[in-house]
Amino acid sequence: MFGHSAPTAPKAPMISATGNKFGQRSARQGFSLVEIVLVVGLIALVAGMIVSNIGVIADRGNEQSTEEIVKAAIRSARFEAAHSRSVTSLRFNDETGQLELSAEGGENSSFALGDDFARGGRSSVRFYLVPSSEGLDAPEDPSRTRMETSMVQFAPDRSSSPFVLEIDYGSGSPERLIFDPFSSLTIEQK
Repeated sequence: MFGHSAPTAPKAPMISATGNKFGQRSARQGFSLVEIVLVVGLIALVAGMIVSNIGVIADRGNEQSTEEIVKAAIRSARFEAAHSRSVTSLRFNDETGQLELSAEGGENSSFALGDDFARGGRSSVRFYLVPSSEGLDAPEDPSRTRMETSMVQFAPDRSSSPFVLEIDYGSGSPERLIFDPFSSLTIEQK
C-alpha cells in the first residue's frame, strides 16, 4: 500500500456557479472569416444609408418654401416698423418676383421668391384686405375676401389691417394664408 498507488475513481470536473466548466475550451474559438466579412458589410451598408440621408437633409435645409419666405418677410416688416417707429409696407414686385419691404425712416429690403414669380413666370402673390365688422356684427369670412390691395402696411406697434395673402403657383388652386393682424401667425380655417 505504501509505495503503490491505489486505484481511485475518476475526478468529476469542477463547475463554477454559472455552469461553466473550468479548464475546458470550446471546440469553436473566435469568428470565422465569413462572419467577419458579413458584419463589416452590414456596418458599411448602414453607414452609407446614414450618410446619404444626412446629405439629403442638409440640402433640404438650404431651400426655403415660398410660404416660409413670405412669413419671414412679414416678420421682418413688423420688426422694421417697430424698430424704425414708422409705417412699413410690404408689396410684391411682379417684375423682379420679390417681396419688397420699405420703411419710411428705416431700411428697405427684398425677399426673392424664385424664377417662377418674376415677369413672364406663372406664379404670383396677391394681398387682400379683410373688411372690418361693424358693431356686434359677425366678421366676414376672411377666406372669401376679394378686396385686393397692392401692399400691406404695418404700424409702429407691429399691427396691420387684417389681410389674406394668396400664393398662386400657376397650377391648381391658389394657397391662401390668413394672417393675424397682431402677429406673424396664420389663422387656420375650420
